[in-house]
Amino acid sequence: MTLSLVLTLFFGAFFDATLGTCFFVFGEAFFLMAGGLLFTEKAVWAVIAVFAGAYAADQTGYLIGRQMRPWFHRFVLAKSGRRAVLRKTRRLLRQHGIKAVAASRLLGPVAWFMPPVCGSAGMPWQRFAVGSALGVALGVGMFVTLGWAIAWGASQGDVDVEGFIRAHKWALLAGGQAVFVLMGVISHFVGNALFRRV
Repeated sequence: MTLSLVLTLFFGAFFDATLGTCFFVFGEAFFLMAGGLLFTEKAVWAVIAVFAGAYAADQTGYLIGRQMRPWFHRFVLAKSGRRAVLRKTRRLLRQHGIKAVAASRLLGPVAWFMPPVCGSAGMPWQRFAVGSALGVALGVGMFVTLGWAIAWGASQGDVDVEGFIRAHKWALLAGGQAVFVLMGVISHFVGNALFRRV
């Protein structure tokens, strides 16, 4: 387990949940890799890196919302899709508080907007930090567990999972990013086509 890989996993998880970069970086590939490394190499640092990156991204988003309120509102209000997500996020926050922050990690784009909305809405940081920790444990933990399970399942066959991950870890991360980008593009066009027919 090299330092460069630990840093890659950290920043992959960080940029996945940071406004702006979240549209281009998909953390699922990094979370799955961390789970695979946990199984094959007992690499606890890989798991710590993705959890820490995701949690740090949430705290950064909260600070952006708190310190850059006017800029954040201009960014969100610039597009109708962002405005809809902002309305949904604020409604969740009003109704459920800490539970909404935790659950947002499971709600796709809402997870990107929730930390800045919490900061700009003046939610106390202590409450946000608790909700964020719960959300990261759920959202990231789910994919880390899935990555561990996939590696375990592959090891039950004739696959040398440890050797495969060690030899191809960078290709797997890049390939994972490409797959998630492709899925995002396809779902965007399919969604638009379906909405035009409705």
